[in-house]
Amino acid sequence: MWKAQFGASIGLRLAAAFAGGLLMAFGARLAGGCTSGHGISGTMQLAVGSWIAVICFFAGGIATALLMYRS
Repeated sequence: MWKAQFGASIGLRLAAAFAGGLLMAFGARLAGGCTSGHGISGTMQLAVGSWIAVICFFAGGIATALLMYRS
């Protein structure tokens, strides 16, 4: 799928992976923890911030999947 969308460039693939990692780190910092911490520990403690974070994680994943797999 990557080659069909962006070509066979390894440099572009590495740049995209690095940018994705930076976005994940920024999101974890902004949310006050990682997805596992919020999804497992925070929601079990009924923390409102964790529920909001988990809903945003799912919404972001759905939006990304729709963009990646659109025809």
